Amino acid sequence: METAEKITILSSLIDSSERIAVCTHTHPDGDALGSSGAVFHYLCEVRGKACVSMVREEAPATIAFISEGIPVLGPGAIAAADLIICTDFNGMSRAGGEIEQALRASAAKKVLIDHHLNPQEAEFDLVFSRAEVSSACEMVYEILRQMPGIDGQTARLPLSVLNCLMAGMTTDTNNFANSVFPSTLAMAADLIASGVDRDAIVAELYNRYRPNRVRAIAHILSEEMVIRPDGLAVIIVSKELWHRFGLEEGELEGMVNIPLTIDEVKVCLYLRESVDAPEMRVSIRSKRGWSANAMAVKYFHGGGHEQAAGGKLRIPYDIPNAAAAAAFVEKVEI
Repeated sequence: METAEKITILSSLIDSSERIAVCTHTHPDGDALGSSGAVFHYLCEVRGKACVSMVREEAPATIAFISEGIPVLGPGAIAAADLIICTDFNGMSRAGGEIEQALRASAAKKVLIDHHLNPQEAEFDLVFSRAEVSSACEMVYEILRQMPGIDGQTARLPLSVLNCLMAGMTTDTNNFANSVFPSTLAMAADLIASGVDRDAIVAELYNRYRPNRVRAIAHILSEEMVIRPDGLAVIIVSKELWHRFGLEEGELEGMVNIPLTIDEVKVCLYLRESVDAPEMRVSIRSKRGWSANAMAVKYFHGGGHEQAAGGKLRIPYDIPNAAAAAAFVEKVEI
């Protein structure tokens, strides 16, 4: 089915729906907040929908400004919805916990807007998915700029939508350092021409951290990081280390990219002991020629893009405890 036909179907679904829920993946990042936030604002402000719910986990304080002012509801809003629009994940398992359960139990029409590999199309009624874009925000941008407004005519998107899209795309490209396509730069130019203050967004994203972040990253990179002869950089952050520096969710965002500035490092593997679940969260970044996605799939129950992927180690199923993570990583090949 062509994209234009899908957009027509999506517009019809929006018109015929009374209660719409928008949701994204567990542990939402900037792209999750931006893509879902843009859809939320579009539905309310452009399409005039009176009953739109945002269903996701709370956002880390470091990026919460992206969706500021949008109330977050629980899974019950999914049960009450007759249309559900999901952004920035390729399958319902990525929604996590009660939200995943509510999605699977719902009889509502379900729409997916995503950019990851291997979308689980059978779980949704309508799927927009393409990996050759920078972010879910870029996918949402492509769709919304072709969607009609409340009067049926193509609508000018408000700044509330455009700001979400710029912020989410900026985070997922690591401020245009990776996953940048010609369409990404064209999108950025259009958003700036439409009034988005990119400098203000960049300041919010990268210049508002607490001293704890800088001190923690300095310690971790100098004392905790191991660089193997094969070019794999390994960083393991325990709960004890997390609490020692008084870190908050999101404050180590971006650290996984720093070791790639070292010439001999080909892949960086970052494992962090979760403070609220028996698992190690895993982030992987790689240079061209090495696959972060393949590593995530093979070793960490995850996936993503060729140069940026993630997953987890489950305790006690994969490793008996967090202290065993280092031994597990020894068998990981790049």
